[in-house]
Amino acid sequence: MIHTLAPITTELDWLLRIIVAAFCGALIGYERAIQRKSAGMRTHIVVAIAAALFMIVSKYGFIDVLGMHNISLDPSRIAAQIVTGISFIGAGTILIRKEQVSGLTTAAGIWATAAIGMAVGGGMYFIGILSTVLLFFIQTIFHDDLLISKITPHIRFNIQIVAINQHHILSKIKQELADNHVENVTVKILDVSDDRVVFYVDGIINNKMDENSIVMNLRKYPDITRISYTRGGM
Repeated sequence: MIHTLAPITTELDWLLRIIVAAFCGALIGYERAIQRKSAGMRTHIVVAIAAALFMIVSKYGFIDVLGMHNISLDPSRIAAQIVTGISFIGAGTILIRKEQVSGLTTAAGIWATAAIGMAVGGGMYFIGILSTVLLFFIQTIFHDDLLISKITPHIRFNIQIVAINQHHILSKIKQELADNHVENVTVKILDVSDDRVVFYVDGIINNKMDENSIVMNLRKYPDITRISYTRGGM
């Protein structure tokens, strides 16, 4: 019988690599969370853990086979095809509806699940089980925006405004944004004609503020005919 279990010190070293990868993914995801992008902290952490686990399986998951005599094949060829194949399945879960992207974390979770299956199938039980527990914990605590709201005090606020072309419209919009506590405001003209003008507004708001209230307050101004707001920017 071929021995496939690694020493506990080796398993702990693999676990440390996965935790470090998760931490690095969290840092990158934190910046994306502030920008209100679809792929936030949870998605970045899951992808980082999955990539680290794939790498560990690729490097150490075939030592028992390669240690056998008269081996003239590449035992990792099936594993490489799993990574590619699961990526296509994960891509099928990503949906775009009215400029809103959903399913990114589900796709990342499918990818990570494939990595866990590969690890267990390769006899790396300890690291496979611990990765499952870690991913379950991350998916649970980051399931809603409560924790994200606590660690991101300020977030990006982006809207597109269509208004009647009046000489005072730009200053009025800036004043309305200031009254609604939108800071560091940048206004760009996307399109202008004799009767209308389209602005793209970028700013920063406190994470505790209700973006819907800001949009509704702006909409009360009679010269503003339409406001397009997409969480995560346009």
